[in-house]
Amino acid sequence: MGGKVSLKTAKSGIAFPSDLTLLKQVFDRVRVEDGIPVGSEQAERLSVIAMELFSDGEFDEAVLYERLRLYARL
Repeated sequence: MGGKVSLKTAKSGIAFPSDLTLLKQVFDRVRVEDGIPVGSEQAERLSVIAMELFSDGEFDEAVLYERLRLYARL
């Protein structure tokens, strides 16, 4: 996925559309690479983890990817 991209959020914790786009791209990449079906329980759990990581302040694309890959394999 090209270069390292950082998500940026306002101090209020509001996610901007570009933040959510990147988060979805990372989620979709992991889902496809791990063969997780769209709409499955595993996909739902992975999406919750993605949002939790984001909410906890993890905005680095590479870190999000690696962490989601680990969770996808549990």
